[in-house]
Amino acid sequence: MFEARKLQALDKERRFQEQAKADRDEFQRIIQEQKKERDIELKLDQDRQELVRKHAEELKKQMALAEEKRKQDKRSKLEEGKQIKDNLKNQQRVLDAMKAKKLEELRQHGIPEKYTVDLQKKKVVV
Repeated sequence: MFEARKLQALDKERRFQEQAKADRDEFQRIIQEQKKERDIELKLDQDRQELVRKHAEELKKQMALAEEKRKQDKRSKLEEGKQIKDNLKNQQRVLDAMKAKKLEELRQHGIPEKYTVDLQKKKVVV
């Protein structure tokens, strides 16, 4: 009977050890699964952050290009305005020179001053 109790106690101890090992194995499996899930989450988070960074970088690039285009358009517009102003000045000089030449021709032909006064006063505008 003592032998049966001893066997029973040994069997009980063996079952406890088997259960403890199974519990440890299950615990380690759960820890490993959680670690894998955490690694996956971390990787996904890093990918999202990289995507956001790239998107922000692309937006900054687009904004810089748009700003440069706006500045170039403004420079072009100012340059065009300057060219138009210079052309108008040149045309005004040509017209003033033509007026002066015409008045000189009229004087050389002996046209009296009273007939050229209106032309002398006339402002030639482009």
